[in-house]
Amino acid sequence: MATDSKPNKQNPEEIDLLYLFIKLGEFIKRSVLSLIRFIGSILVFFLRKWYYFAIAIILTVISAFVLSKVTDSYYHSHLVLRSNAAHNQPIMSYLDKLGEYATAKNYSALSKELKMSIEDAGALKALETFWYYDIGEDGIFDGIDTDRKFLSDTSITMVDSVFSVRVEVYNSDILEPLEKGMVDYLEAIPFLNALNNQRLSDLGAQLSQIEYEIEKLDSLQKREYYTNSDDLRQKEGQIIFSSENDVRIYHGHMFGLLKLKQECERDLILYKDVVTLLEGFSEPVEPDNDTVQFAKKLIWGYLGLALFIAVIVTFRKKIWIQE
Repeated sequence: MATDSKPNKQNPEEIDLLYLFIKLGEFIKRSVLSLIRFIGSILVFFLRKWYYFAIAIILTVISAFVLSKVTDSYYHSHLVLRSNAAHNQPIMSYLDKLGEYATAKNYSALSKELKMSIEDAGALKALETFWYYDIGEDGIFDGIDTDRKFLSDTSITMVDSVFSVRVEVYNSDILEPLEKGMVDYLEAIPFLNALNNQRLSDLGAQLSQIEYEIEKLDSLQKREYYTNSDDLRQKEGQIIFSSENDVRIYHGHMFGLLKLKQECERDLILYKDVVTLLEGFSEPVEPDNDTVQFAKKLIWGYLGLALFIAVIVTFRKKIWIQE
């Protein structure tokens, strides 16, 4: 019995897709091999021209050593202040004024404002103030905006009660008198003093009112607070719903007032001044411009120059254009 049979023909679309995958695989293979050869040629080039980079390292060490010897050593440190009398901005602006004096080397003005000798004032190289920032508004400080890049970022919350002051000094012995001089300088500013006195007066009045409210609340009859809410009462055969104050209302109001009282007392005792020093200057360990620090700054410049010279010398015949 004859059987009809038709040869199986492959779909042209399947052939095109298979061809595409084969070509894509070959392209990826060639690309990977080319990348490996390129990286290998770079490594070989560096190994053959090692003496250029060795000379760059030697020049870096020599230059860093010479610079560390011919320049005055300076150190950096920072402290943390809490703004009590006002927001950060006005207080920071007064300290930035001191930084401008230091940059301009106006040591007489620094000496006058900080109540320091001219010699000690001359040891102040720089002074800057920085904001703390809080990402996510979780109440946790996430860092210090040393690059000043978050001030205009509305998605980042700038902490408006605490800030950092960074100083650079030629003599670390002046850090302690500088710390005291900065606080005394802020305390002596009439505008900040007036704001702080008004704040303390308002806190005193608020504390008196809170104490009065606590005494008044405590003297109320307990029956007004210890009745159950939605109590059912019978009156002439009718059911009457009555909503009375619950005992938790009494406790909630009392604890809220006690918390406010504690906050007022804390501000009046701990934060009674224009600013509060939360963290003083730390003692520097090593200067900012010693041999190692200079070497870190110079090394990349010398290595870049060595690479440029090595490329020019190696490929000079190919890149040199003859007339």
